[in-house]
Amino acid sequence: MATYRVNVYTGNLSPAAGAGTDANVYLTLYGELASSDELSLDNAGNNFEQGAVDTFRLRLRDLGQLKQVRIRHDNKFPLPGWYLDRIFIRNEDTDQEWEFPCNRWLAQDEDDGEIERVLDTA
Repeated sequence: MATYRVNVYTGNLSPAAGAGTDANVYLTLYGELASSDELSLDNAGNNFEQGAVDTFRLRLRDLGQLKQVRIRHDNKFPLPGWYLDRIFIRNEDTDQEWEFPCNRWLAQDEDDGEIERVLDTA
């Protein structure tokens, strides 16, 4: 088993843009050795607020070198649109690090209307 630290960066747009979300967010990791199940990203905090960095620790089998992530939300609650800046992941056991830039909306009423993105490592 490996411990992955996942930092999710919500964009810091103008206050009127409402970049944060209260929707439920899900992440799937794709590595050269294996892929994770779809994982719910939730902790005790008020996650995914504008300009915030939310950290999650995941205990998973070793996935090897990460290639892609899939991130989505369930579009629930008022104003569910979310501007995702990037995702940074670190394998705490091997010190490997990956960054997955996004810089796009996951919103049905913004950008291309998609609430799911597949991101490649930078």
